[in-house]
Order: sequence, then C-alpha cells, then structure tokens
Amino acid sequence: MSRILVIDDEPALGENIQRMLRLPGTAVSVFTDPVKGLADCLANPPDLVLLDMRMPGMSGEEVFERVHEVHPGLPVVFLTAFGSVESAVLAMRNGAFDYLQKPFKREDLLLVVRRALSHASLEREVEALKGRLEALGEADAAQSRSAAMLDQMQKCRRAAATDATVMILGESGTGKEVAARFIHQQSRRKDGPYVAVECSAMPGSLIESELFGYERGAFTGAERTKKGLIESADGGTLFLDEIGDLGVELQTRLFRFVEERALRRLGGLSTVKVDCRILCATNQDLPAKIKAGTFREELYYRLSVVTVRLPALKDRPEDIPHLARFFLERFSRRYGKALSGSPQFYEALLRERWPGNVRQLKNVMERLTALHPGGVLGPEDLAEDSPIIEAAGSLSALPWKDAREQYLASFELSYAQAVLARCAGNVSAAAREAGVDRKTFYALLKREKDQPGGESNPQMESESGE
Repeated sequence: MSRILVIDDEPALGENIQRMLRLPGTAVSVFTDPVKGLADCLANPPDLVLLDMRMPGMSGEEVFERVHEVHPGLPVVFLTAFGSVESAVLAMRNGAFDYLQKPFKREDLLLVVRRALSHASLEREVEALKGRLEALGEADAAQSRSAAMLDQMQKCRRAAATDATVMILGESGTGKEVAARFIHQQSRRKDGPYVAVECSAMPGSLIESELFGYERGAFTGAERTKKGLIESADGGTLFLDEIGDLGVELQTRLFRFVEERALRRLGGLSTVKVDCRILCATNQDLPAKIKAGTFREELYYRLSVVTVRLPALKDRPEDIPHLARFFLERFSRRYGKALSGSPQFYEALLRERWPGNVRQLKNVMERLTALHPGGVLGPEDLAEDSPIIEAAGSLSALPWKDAREQYLASFELSYAQAVLARCAGNVSAAAREAGVDRKTFYALLKREKDQPGGESNPQMESESGE
C-alpha cells in the first residue's frame, strides 16, 4: 500500500486530489495545517508528499527543508501557482522531485505521482540492498576498522571473481548471509537470481521436494510439476544457510548435484542441468559433525573450496563504536530524531560481551533510538538493555532458530510495552509513534496475552472496540 501525504491549506483542493488518486493500493492523507502535516510526515514517513508552496503559518519551502533534512530520499512534489514557479524550480535544485502548476489535470497528477512512486520504490530497493551490505559493516573496507574482517572481505572479493564454492563460517549474527550476498553482487552472476535457502527453517519431510522439485504425481498432492529452489538458481547463485542442519541422506543427494551440476526431480526420470554458483554458511563445527558421523566428509571438502571465517564482534572491538555510530545515524534518520552518543556511552558498549554479535548491536541501537526522546545517549541508557544482552548469552545453549525467536520476542514485547506506557496506554498513539499500523502494534503485544496468566490492558480493550 502506497501512502501519499497532501499538505495544502485549501480543503477543496485536498478533497479533489483524494478523488483523483482513488487508486487500488493507494491511500491519501490530507492536512490543511502545515505544522500538523509536517509532524505526521516526520513521525510516519509516507511514500510521496504533495506540498503546497504558499501556506499561512509555515511555507512549503520551510516544510520541505525539514522533511528533506530528516528523510532525504522522500520524494516531494510542489503544488504551485503561476507566480511561484521559480521557487518550485529552485526547490527542485535543492532536492524536490517535481512540481505541478495549479490548476492541473488528473492525467498530469497521475503521471507525476506514478513517476515519483516508481522512483521511491527504486530508492527503497537500492537502500535495502545497501543496508544489508552496510548494516553489518561488511559492504566495503570503509565499513570496518578490523584487520581480521578486512582480510576476510578481501578473500570474498577474490573468491567472487571465480565460480568456486565458498563455505562461510562464523557465529550467529556475524553477517554470513551479508557476506554471501556481497560475493554474489561482486561476481559475474550478479544479474542472475540469488536464491537463499535456510536449511534449518524447512521440515525434513519438505526440504527435499523444496530443494530438488518434483514431477506431477510424484506423491499425494503433487498435482503439477514444480521446479525446486536449486533449479530456480540457474544462471545465478544458490546460498545454503545453516548447511550443518541437513540430514545425511539429503547430503548424499546434494553431493551428487555439486559433483555433476545436474539433478532429478522427485518422481522424475530425466536429468536437469543447473548452472549455478554454490555458497554455504554455518555456525556449527562441521569437522566435529564429521567425526560424529552426522556430516559427510566428501561434501564438506567439496563445499569448502574457499573458506571464509567471519570474526565475532568481541574479537574486533575497534568496530563496536564505529558500527554503533553508523546504526545511530541510520536509525535517527528513520525515526526523525537527533541523537548522538557520549564518550562514556561508547565505553559502556565496549564493556558488553555481545554474544549476538553485530545483529545484537544493531537491535540495541534501534531500540535506544526508538525510545529515546533525543539528545545525547549515556551509559545509563544502555543499562535497560543490559539484561537483554545478558539474556542473549543464556540463549546460546538453544538451537539458533529457537534462540532467535525468544530473543526477538523479548525485544518486540519490551519495545511495544515501553512505547505504550509513554503514550499512557493509547494504542493508536503508540502505533503512530512506532511507525506501524494498529494491527502490527497489537501483534507486538500479542505474546503478552498468550503467556499463561497474562492480563489484558484495559485501555487496549476499550480501544479495540473503537
């Protein structure tokens, strides 16, 4: 759903734009007060802003300047009268997307809106890819200060130039999938598909058919032929995450495919050739699993032609303050806040153990940014997260999937409760502050209701009947 925000002091024009943009998958919000419109835009950034140039109380240029400062990638289209076209052109030079001169036709409005939304969608895709590569500090040498990490990323660059299989090792949260995507983007296959398979997430009864596909009639319910995930990676890269969780029988089939680059779908007789590059990752000790007889030795050596070992965050402390600043700046822009960290705050970060590695540091920085009113973070702000950081260490005895679920559940619930408390139990206000809809915010609080003996919030119950 695309959200368009209209800020114009003429109520009739706003209503007219709502009628003209009554399109599937599009919601239009109108504000006649520029101050209130700006507040809504900063708290809950839309996909596009249609902004009047001349308004009482606060001009369109002033609104744009503030919006562009906090959300520089948000497209803004000025609605301007004949006499202020020059101002609109100047605003475009300063980052505005386009302008429409009043009065305008519906087709002109639709054209500029579609162009702006398409531009915004492309920007989000670019930001998402950049974010995945940068967020864990592995996209580029400048994103890490650690010699150990830089050495491993250089190995990734060298491996990317070949089609050799790569085994990426490291603790949970060190950025194994990010490294895999980096290799794919640096390779000659970057324009081909990137198919990521989380081996631990699929039930054993389904993973074989999901990986290798099946022919019609191969089993009950197989009403049509289906390509598997391996076949879908033809011409690109296949990334097998948590490879250590594959059963031994499936390892045998995978080894045959790795050797021959050909497979047979379940129930099939013909061989299907697949040209793909294979990357794998695990946080497990595969040599130990080989000794225990739960991982095939020949598959291990075939998959680990190149081995990349990502260091834990505790082994690269020079990256902790560097990445914390990066996340703080990033989430400050996202939540429309001005935050910085004191020297004592970064010293406190260095004293933590970070068993969840960079993923955990990122989550903590997002939590602090979302809940802090603004200003300077100190070590006392980190104190609230210390129990969660310690809890992550206690979860290390659990399988990764279960530990992640428990950790994220704890974060979501504590975050939602804190926002709800700050909004005096008003769910609608809390959802707006969190930047999500009411349904999503209720989902964050749902775990509390599911707990045995959990009590409902009376304010929530009253609001659910609104």
